[in-house]
Amino acid sequence: MRGARWMLVISLLSAACEESVSTGGAGGEGGGAGGDDPAGGGGSTVATACTEAWDELDLDVGACGPEADAVVRSLMNLDGIVIDNNGESMTPCIDVRCDDSFAYVLSNALPHYDFVQTTPNPLEAWRSVYKIPLSAVKTSENASATNAEELAGCVDAYDTFLGGQSPSSEASGQCGDGFLYQDLANGGRFDAAQIACLGTIGVLTNGVPVFGPNEGPTPQPFGTPMFVMPDTASEPASDANGMSVALDLCGGHTAAQMHYHAVNEACFERDDEGAPARSYVDAASTWDVEAMFDGPCTEESGIVGWALDGHPIKGACVCVARDESGACTSLKRARSAWVYGGLGRWGDSPGEATALGSELGACDTDADCGCNGGTCDFYCKYVSVDDPASSAGTSVRKACVLHAHAWCVHDFVDRSAVDTQSEPFVYLDRCNGYEGPDGYAYHATPGFPHMVGCYRGQPTGAGIPVDGSMGSGPPGPGPGPGGG
Repeated sequence: MRGARWMLVISLLSAACEESVSTGGAGGEGGGAGGDDPAGGGGSTVATACTEAWDELDLDVGACGPEADAVVRSLMNLDGIVIDNNGESMTPCIDVRCDDSFAYVLSNALPHYDFVQTTPNPLEAWRSVYKIPLSAVKTSENASATNAEELAGCVDAYDTFLGGQSPSSEASGQCGDGFLYQDLANGGRFDAAQIACLGTIGVLTNGVPVFGPNEGPTPQPFGTPMFVMPDTASEPASDANGMSVALDLCGGHTAAQMHYHAVNEACFERDDEGAPARSYVDAASTWDVEAMFDGPCTEESGIVGWALDGHPIKGACVCVARDESGACTSLKRARSAWVYGGLGRWGDSPGEATALGSELGACDTDADCGCNGGTCDFYCKYVSVDDPASSAGTSVRKACVLHAHAWCVHDFVDRSAVDTQSEPFVYLDRCNGYEGPDGYAYHATPGFPHMVGCYRGQPTGAGIPVDGSMGSGPPGPGPGPGGG
């Protein structure tokens, strides 16, 4: 198998986990995007590079029982799927085993659809095990936690950007390996653990890892790849300035390994056997960023992945209330409470007017943001912005946005005391999660941080390499991103 590597990903966030055992393999019936309530379950009877790999690992694991059903049944059935990788046939695989406290999801990190290259980095099989707690425990107060509202590292990001410098590390302090807290407007306190600035923070139901919302230090330092994406699937893959899209239209791309920064739910819909319900072409045709922000929800979103703290990642349509029979009585679209605030709020340099003059300006095209050729700092994109005139405090519009320092150009605004009963959406918390009638889950949103902004679960440790590295890999050359 080309480029096969091993990594055991130990949960960064943990769980006082209850006993669980589970069956090997993915499968089961799945409705909707992801589908978290399949009728089936159980595993593949087909030998694959994944099912045969357990003997290579020193893990005391076996079949999984009912406690692991949510994980087992959410995973795609990849039996018989062969993808095209620029002329080479490759076979994605996924399998799952359990011990009393964790589900171990093993995959080779290949997508379930033909490879769509958007970076210079090749697609390679990268076998990995993701350790998912079967019972996530919320992060509690930690003496070492930093008040998230007092982080001021973005002043350095502002200074380096205006000075034309390329920082080697993410400046905001929002990501890393520590803890954050915030006193909320509703009188509560929010505690969380940070996600890694680069590298794996979860795994999607097709077995490919989830990375955080930002890229690496080059070419645009720590920017979000969602700002280098088309508004709709009908737009060309390369714009008039030669800038290619950053991600495929399912939300993934390659660095050292395939990974996802965002999710198009249509790509993760499953049929009654748990297999992918749509081809890439069909699913990708649904890509519409404005609709992802504000489109009506007609059915609940299913599970599309799992964070390393044991909480599920779901799509954007959230059931916020159920009746006694379990039927959903209130369905809303998840909206991130992070807004685009701009880098300019972090300083007042005389050079700001030149460097950041177009920021947050109204626009229809990239040219309105001064992007008239080559690699640009600003693009015209849909974002959520603070809007005091709106009944709920935000609105979605097209604006000139900076493709750098994603954590610094976005601002988390606490909406815990905002009443959204009359709104078609519900605000998420700092981590991009929501506590609903089915428990806590992260939600995939077009707005930053796209999936997981911090861990609501309790951390337990760090990733342990078995053979190779689970990091982001070297950034790709050229105008497009490839290192995040």
